[in-house]
Amino acid sequence: MRRLPLQALWDKHLTDPFPVHLAGEEVEGLDVALLDAAAAACISYFLDRGELDLRRAATLGLCHRHLAVVARRLDGPAQDYFLRLEDLAYEVLQAVRDGAPEVA
Repeated sequence: MRRLPLQALWDKHLTDPFPVHLAGEEVEGLDVALLDAAAAACISYFLDRGELDLRRAATLGLCHRHLAVVARRLDGPAQDYFLRLEDLAYEVLQAVRDGAPEVA
């Protein structure tokens, strides 16, 4: 299966609205709206600047873990939304890893 480039995947994600029925809801103790906003902020920052600082990289790493938990507890379009956001977080983290300078 051919994967979409990161920007194209992000643009597709932006065309789908946040699952409104999840506003104010928690899944496994995680506020899904806050999780969505935190992950989106880090992804958007990376796409705008081509890098993440340590704080944002750590935040996105934690979001990635939490997105995996949330996505697997949902179904239908809401699950698709959070699975795509999980994929985006993963791809950004991989890009950060691949672009990180090597430490001697």
